Amino acid sequence: MKRSELKKVSQELFHHRYGMTLFIFLSAAAVTGVACVLFMWAFEFVLQHRLDFQHIGWLCWITTPLLFLFSVWLIRRFAPCAEGTGIPQTIFAAEHLTETTKPVVHPLVSMKTMSIKVIALLIGLWAGASTGREGPTVHVAACLFFGIVFFLRRWTKISLDLRSAVVAGGAAGLAAAFNTPLAGVTFAIEELSTDYFSTIKDFVLMAIIVAGIAAQFLTGEYTYFGRLTDSSHLPLSAILLVGVLAGAAGVFFTTVLMEGKRFLNRFSQGKRWYLLPIVLSLGVLLIAAVSQMDVLGPGNKAAQILVEGQYASWVLSFPVLKMAATLLTYWSGVAGGIFAPCLSMGSCLGADIGHWMNISVAACALVGMAAFLSGAIQAPITAFVIIFEMSGHHQMLLPIMLASLIAYMTARILGAKHFYQALASSYENLLEPAKGP
Repeated sequence: MKRSELKKVSQELFHHRYGMTLFIFLSAAAVTGVACVLFMWAFEFVLQHRLDFQHIGWLCWITTPLLFLFSVWLIRRFAPCAEGTGIPQTIFAAEHLTETTKPVVHPLVSMKTMSIKVIALLIGLWAGASTGREGPTVHVAACLFFGIVFFLRRWTKISLDLRSAVVAGGAAGLAAAFNTPLAGVTFAIEELSTDYFSTIKDFVLMAIIVAGIAAQFLTGEYTYFGRLTDSSHLPLSAILLVGVLAGAAGVFFTTVLMEGKRFLNRFSQGKRWYLLPIVLSLGVLLIAAVSQMDVLGPGNKAAQILVEGQYASWVLSFPVLKMAATLLTYWSGVAGGIFAPCLSMGSCLGADIGHWMNISVAACALVGMAAFLSGAIQAPITAFVIIFEMSGHHQMLLPIMLASLIAYMTARILGAKHFYQALASSYENLLEPAKGP
């Protein structure tokens, strides 16, 4: 294409509102995708050079508390909204960001918050925090996407919906974090832009699953374009058991996480706030030292081993120890996510049940991951889509869907609060200045 023709096309695009809006969002998406990959590489690099017992021995009793303290100090001093997983901040901004509330809501998804989030998380991970990168990736992507759209909106003078930028960025972040595009779509619908569907999703899912089971009863494992390599068959009793137990465990985990955080907040407000990250970081190290297990970091290796069908005695105690290490990490104030720890805990619970019932450990581990995550965050669609996209086993789709729904219904029966929505509500105080007297 000649230079004159390219210039003509660009001018036409600039004066066409839809075309320019599309260009802005596509540009933001491209930059965000690259940034998420860079963040992943940085996370994996730091994880491989973690200052733990294996790498520096007893010195980690000194480095871990100091680095935990430094990470928490960075957040408290420069960007308080960079704390935790980042998904609650993204949800709150997606729900409440308007032209009126922009001055007070903007810190939740600002570039400054994003920068401190990345630095603080990598420092905490380097120190041995039991945390993942998936939730923080959602937050980082939402901040970056919003920042790019906000800048280009001012430059082009086009009125763009900033809430759409936050939703698009957050969903893109989840898709990039797990390499699961469909999960990004479901996450946008189920978590970032809740509407009427959120009140009927359990009924919709049950209808889909029952219809699928009925069809399979009549046609067997029928596939339109042929059959993939078959996975081990799971009896319905195993799916129900994994769904209920892993779902209840997920509810227990997030409930204790929220209540413990609320209780410990009273000790983080005074002049001696620095004692909290120091004491809790020592607790994380103590769990790792006594158990002789790799409970630090995201826990991906444990899930990978079980999905490959390798079961060992350590799997029985790993969920409890990993849960304790993750709780202490989160309560300390270090930035980090719970997606990966939830998947590792769920895989072990599922594998334990599979081993006890003498059925496929790998299949039960997959089902356990979906069930635990669904019970923990009460987003069953996102949970089963993530696991299905990551595993690629078509024959496991219905068991994973059913276990996710059972875990979600278990959470509802137990009266559990929606995890991310409950955390997002803690930012309601930001809206008070915008409401005025």
